[in-house]
Amino acid sequence: MRKMFTALVLIALMSLCSMVQAFDDPPLHKRMPQLPPDKEMLIHQTMREVREATTSIHEQIKGVETEIRGLLIAPEFNEALFLERTRRLQDLHKMEGEAMDKAVAKLASQFTAEERKILAEIISRKPGPPGPPTPPGSPPPGPRR
Repeated sequence: MRKMFTALVLIALMSLCSMVQAFDDPPLHKRMPQLPPDKEMLIHQTMREVREATTSIHEQIKGVETEIRGLLIAPEFNEALFLERTRRLQDLHKMEGEAMDKAVAKLASQFTAEERKILAEIISRKPGPPGPPTPPGSPPPGPRR
């Protein structure tokens, strides 16, 4: 019983310490250099354009994914159709990625070297809670897909 109580207390202390640390760290947007307002607006506008341009591709992706799921759970598995649909899905993902690559290239061509470093950090962020900041001097990760 004492061991369980000790373990429970240790877990509670570790949780409390990690919560305190999470609240002590400044938010990512305060740890990272900021772009000038006009460049931030350009990023938002460009990403909105990409999202609008790829909406139909995204809808097609959802439809093909549903078809693939249906093929996998069908009583009879149709290998040829499955492979054709997965190729189609890969093509759609590639089209979506190419649209994003073109948008990033368009932005980068209008940015200074320092602004491109910030852009690289912005596009490499993953959804969800921010992780630790990238150490100075380390190369930024590649763009998300």
